[in-house]
Amino acid sequence: MNIIIKKNTLLYRGYKLKCSIGKCGIKNLKKEGDLATPKGLFKLGLLYYRKDRNKYFKTKLKKKIIKKNMGWCDDVKSKI
Repeated sequence: MNIIIKKNTLLYRGYKLKCSIGKCGIKNLKKEGDLATPKGLFKLGLLYYRKDRNKYFKTKLKKKIIKKNMGWCDDVKSKI
């Protein structure tokens, strides 16, 4: 599997996808607040999106609209 990241674009099998990388780059040992993107293999889960920015798009992934009362944390030690 060849995934190439150039600037804010991820290239995979002919697809060009807009992406964001942390200000401190990609790290093997990610810590909360280090401004880095974790390196690894991850399964794709539910796709969360803003309805005001994406009215309709076609995907086979399950998707859910982000609401104002929702929040999340990327700390792997968090119990929330």
